[in-house]
Amino acid sequence: MFKTITESLRKKSMSLSDLPDTVRVPGHGGNPTIEGLRLDDASVDDLAFSIQGLETDLSHICGQLNALRKLHDMARARGALGVDKVSTIFGGEV
Repeated sequence: MFKTITESLRKKSMSLSDLPDTVRVPGHGGNPTIEGLRLDDASVDDLAFSIQGLETDLSHICGQLNALRKLHDMARARGALGVDKVSTIFGGEV
């Protein structure tokens, strides 16, 4: 027997196997942020706000990833090796 609805849903479908136990619901409409809301207790609106928060986080992470990739590519194009420091490679331009 499953202990929670979330565990049951994970077992029911491979596409739900990564469901978290809890979600973070960012503050909205004057409501405070809810940290660690059990998924079993979340409303559909809680899911929607949690998704929006994760999409915002993902956008920031993707931006950082792309900027780091670009910096890495620029360094390699200048002949930098793996042990070279960013400050050495680009320091003369700042």
